[in-house]
Amino acid sequence: MDDAIVEISSFSKKGFGRSKDLAGDILASIPLEQGRVKRISGKKKNALYLFEEITKKSPDRVLPRCPHFTSCGGCSLQHLSYERQLLEKQTHIETLFEGEKVLPIQGMENPWHYRGKMEYTFSQNRENQHFLGLIKPKSRGIVENLYECPITHPWFSKILNQVREFWIKSDLKAYNGYSNEGSLQTLTLRKAVHTQSAMVILTVSGNADYALTKQHIRDFISAINDEQVALFLQIKAIAKGSLTRFYEMHLSGPDCFEEKIGGQSFIMSPQAFFQPNPVMAEKFFSTLIQRLDLKGTEKVLDLFSGIGTISILLSPFVHHIVSVEIGKEAVCDARLNLELLGISNIEIYAEDVSNFIKTRGDHFIPDIVIVDPPRAGIGKVAIDFLQTLKPPRIVYLSCNPTTQKEDIDALSSYRISFIQPFDQFPHTPHVENLIFLERL
Repeated sequence: MDDAIVEISSFSKKGFGRSKDLAGDILASIPLEQGRVKRISGKKKNALYLFEEITKKSPDRVLPRCPHFTSCGGCSLQHLSYERQLLEKQTHIETLFEGEKVLPIQGMENPWHYRGKMEYTFSQNRENQHFLGLIKPKSRGIVENLYECPITHPWFSKILNQVREFWIKSDLKAYNGYSNEGSLQTLTLRKAVHTQSAMVILTVSGNADYALTKQHIRDFISAINDEQVALFLQIKAIAKGSLTRFYEMHLSGPDCFEEKIGGQSFIMSPQAFFQPNPVMAEKFFSTLIQRLDLKGTEKVLDLFSGIGTISILLSPFVHHIVSVEIGKEAVCDARLNLELLGISNIEIYAEDVSNFIKTRGDHFIPDIVIVDPPRAGIGKVAIDFLQTLKPPRIVYLSCNPTTQKEDIDALSSYRISFIQPFDQFPHTPHVENLIFLERL
């Protein structure tokens, strides 16, 4: 059924339409709409279809702002009104946590130009065409050549196009992971919302045969042409049987990136994680602190703490915080920020959460445990630890409510007292979800 009229029944987890008549995903469609579909890639369950010649249109359909909408696949809900996007996300959380009270999702006043970090991929085809952008959905690595993106600041598109021009004029090749040939791998851009800070990171192959020359580097710096931008070269060394290693070289401009959350400045290195939507991050961090109703005597354990954002924001309102993070760059940034801010009631452990639990878990008895883990969740070791430790309160912040729900179901000694979703990623199906747990 490569060219047929179908009815859309639901959204997939990635925000694509699904139909009972087809096994694959359908781009640019909305439940209850009807129209003709055309297969553009994949087969059977992995097929991807384009929704065209709509015969029954949803009242929630709007005109997408992005010219790459049906080919990029990054913002799969851009054709859906923002009000309906929020409703879909609210319904998702209410269905996932059935029987629990879920507060209305907090959306953005302006759901555009919000994203503060993007990573783009270099690619070339057999005809030697140059592609710099995002990997198309279900394409096996085919890159959409992006020229603009309405969820980022216009500066992103400007730099992206300048780097593409530099690349086309050079003799550099895009990196091929199968053959380990070529130089250019990814381009990472960061732009602050509350400061003037900006950062560009060019990641290249560690294969010495394809190393950049001094002239390549000079040309790259000239292409950016802005002394206020923190400019870095990152070398990614891959070798069979050993861990991938990264080496960074500061090329020009500031040597760090600065952003503010809740009026507090945070300094970070190129690879340290920071919330991709600082405007919405202010909302959920503020809600977290207000909801805790702190007395100033609390002891807090902050797991998966990153550069210490939550710990630092909490520090004026509690007695003591133990912060645990495995990322070396993030820990260095956290310690630097503590020093710059003169904060003395945060103790940082640079190690894996599981290792901390096994070696030091019984040395600190907290009143509150805060977890903000990767999308995979907190893991069995941490769940067992919390079940044994039994802190009075647990705060669980997650960008993946599905694994959040699985973890909370396993925490049988606790009940949910508060659920607040946030739309940190407008025009995508992703939701940030804040949950408070109380010990039974």
